[in-house]
Order: sequence, then C-alpha cells, then structure tokens
Amino acid sequence: MSMGLAVAIVVGGCLVVAAAIVVLVVWLNRLKTSEEKAVLERLHARAAELGWTYEERNDSYVSVYNAQREYMTQPLLAMPTRRNPLAPFQPYHRPSKAVAAKKIVTGVHRGRSFIAALFTVNYANEQSSVRVIWVRTPAAGPALTVSREARVASHINKAIGQGDVQLGNVEFDEQFEISQEDESFTRTVLNPAVIEYLLNTPRKFQSMSFLADHIDFSDQVTDHRDPEQLIPALDLRCDVLDRVPQSAWT
Repeated sequence: MSMGLAVAIVVGGCLVVAAAIVVLVVWLNRLKTSEEKAVLERLHARAAELGWTYEERNDSYVSVYNAQREYMTQPLLAMPTRRNPLAPFQPYHRPSKAVAAKKIVTGVHRGRSFIAALFTVNYANEQSSVRVIWVRTPAAGPALTVSREARVASHINKAIGQGDVQLGNVEFDEQFEISQEDESFTRTVLNPAVIEYLLNTPRKFQSMSFLADHIDFSDQVTDHRDPEQLIPALDLRCDVLDRVPQSAWT
C-alpha cells in the first residue's frame, strides 16, 4: 500500500468519525429541545390549575438562597471546628453564594409554599448549578442533614469514635448519618414516624436537609419544571413535614 493511499484512508476515516459526531450532537440537541418543549407544555397546561407561577429568570430570588445560607452558617462560623450540616463529608467553607436564579417555579402544595429553581452558585472558588426544591417549614430551625451512609463506613466510624447521633433504631442508625446543629431539634424531627417513613418510602433519595425555614431532599429530579417530577418531589417533602410534631417549631 502506497503512503498516499494510507494517508487518504486515515483522513477519510477521521472525516467519517467527525461527521458521525456532528450528526450525534445535532440529534442530541434536537432531542433535548423537544423534551424541554414537552416539559414546558405540561407545566403551562397545569400551572393555572395548580396555582403555580413560572419565571425563566428572576435574580431577585438570589436573596432567598443567600439568606438561607447566611442564617444557617452563623453558628458554624462561630465554632469552625463543628461539622458542616450542609456538607457533612466536606471541610467547612464560607457559605455558598448564589449569583443567578433561573427556571423558577413557585406556588403552594398541600397548604405549604414552595420554590423550585436552578441557582448559579459560587462555592469554594468554583461556580456550579444547584437545583433546589424547597418546601416552607412552619418556622426556621437549626441546620440538620440526614445522609445515606454505607453500613461498613457506619461501623468503622462508630468503632473509631466518630459516630453521629444515635436514635435507637438500628436499621436507621446504620443506613443514615446525621449532621446537626441542635440535638433536641434533631430528635424531635427524627421521631419514630419520620424514621419509619424514611426507611420505607419507595422514592429514592440520597439526603434530606432542613435549610433554615425550608426542607429539601437530594432526590431523583432531572427537571423540576415538569409537574410529573415536581409533584412527587413536593409530596416527599410534605410527607415528612406532616410527621414532624408542631413542638419542633416552637
């Protein structure tokens, strides 16, 4: 085979691969656009019925995000050796700060106001997008995060004296790690009814957080504007709040 023919084959192959990549990218973009259009159609079709409001962008909500973080982190700043309830597996940094709010859905669900939005956030010198689906709690409370933990890691942590608050339910204590600011609040919130619900709900989630006067979950939501995803996510949060006694907020 001549050198020229070999070069032609290599170049031709590269062109074919490049063309295939371009076709794939165009197809994926069209698919994404089509899916987003369908989501927005479902949202607009049900927004009036549900009493929801949608805004593509409104940076005034940035203050909502930042106020939550400032409220919760003040006690931590005073005691820097304490664990960060918002990110129990990371070293503590200054509060994250939102700089933009996009794709905002607000309304009331089961008698509780909520905000679902995508925030552009600066945290630890990095910028990222953070999705929140916050349901309002009756009052602001101490920071609290409940995160899933591998059983092996749980046993190791307890063995070396790094265990968290133990609630007396063996299955829950082994599956979840608690990072909290106030143990009395934690024990009131994580009462037997809430523990049973978190252990048995079929909805998958990685963590649950009480953020000042909101509750949030790290659950499987790919587009919070879609009522088919947002309503079950809101139900999850409301189901927990229904099981928290009023005494937690007083």
